[in-house]
Amino acid sequence: MMNGTVWIDLLNPSHPLFFKPVIDRISKNARLNVTMRDRGETLSIANDLGIKGDAIGKDYENAFLKTSSIAIRTLQLSLHLKRFDTALSFENPMSVAVGWMRRKKTILMLDNDVKYNKGSGRIQKIESWLKTKTDILIVPKCTKHRFKKHFSRSRILTYDGYKEDIYISGHIPNKDILSKLPFKDYIVIRPEALASFYVKEEKSITEILLDRFEKEGINIVFLPRDRSDWNISGRKNVHIPPKPLNGLDLIYYSMGVLTGSGTMAREGAIIGRKAVSFFPGKELLTVDQDLIEKGMMVHSRDVDEIIDHILEKKHINDTHGHDPKKVQIEFFEKLGSALED
Repeated sequence: MMNGTVWIDLLNPSHPLFFKPVIDRISKNARLNVTMRDRGETLSIANDLGIKGDAIGKDYENAFLKTSSIAIRTLQLSLHLKRFDTALSFENPMSVAVGWMRRKKTILMLDNDVKYNKGSGRIQKIESWLKTKTDILIVPKCTKHRFKKHFSRSRILTYDGYKEDIYISGHIPNKDILSKLPFKDYIVIRPEALASFYVKEEKSITEILLDRFEKEGINIVFLPRDRSDWNISGRKNVHIPPKPLNGLDLIYYSMGVLTGSGTMAREGAIIGRKAVSFFPGKELLTVDQDLIEKGMMVHSRDVDEIIDHILEKKHINDTHGHDPKKVQIEFFEKLGSALED
């Protein structure tokens, strides 16, 4: 891969996992400059993975602060960064904006095509417009037909898989995770991302799910998304880890994973566990639709349907020959091409 300085900006808790193998790969031939946003477990996960970088800005639940923080953080990044040749990021309008202003090459990776639908709010439309300024776009093959309508100025590269393949490929399960939990048999639940701009639904079904699983005697590892999610209490079968744990290990040793977003469901599907997305939007991401059509994942907002699916005796899902290692090899070929272009 290329020589030069590559700037990587981590925005969300899933980013350290995704970029860890990327960093390990490209650091052999390029200098790295890593920045990250204080959101959820992003900083602690990055630290646990040995990713070193500067924390710039934070995320907010309040809509006004959330909106203004994007502009403020973009300015902070522009002032903070001394020099870089290529900006590399995932779902990141701030990175593209800074690279565009600096007239540096930007490589953006996406898998969320729902953000480009006609019903998106004004702020989401601004974010999406900024992303279209990227020089090179790397997306899952199944989504290309959705993105090419919006990224006419960008060179689009594809790989036949999902972003979760990139880091699941090298995952070695660590059974020590069970010593950090009060029970061995459990499911994992992460609530909806109702604070996200592209999510229009305001009603959560997380509390209902927790109540129903309590009645069924099913243990739960609950992973709060925002501070409001910490109000979950008074249930003996619910454990909230006091410190961030390895999400892939949690999924691997679980009976199934349920999430109001998509990432953990896709991780569960690829690992081969029961995977349920209760994403509240009417339109699903194409990557989620693809996994559902392959029978690797379930989407539902029907609590009874979700409960019945999880209570089925079989806890292992057929991955239908899906090979994360093969996907990772193809992805790095495309990324190498983009960096050297």
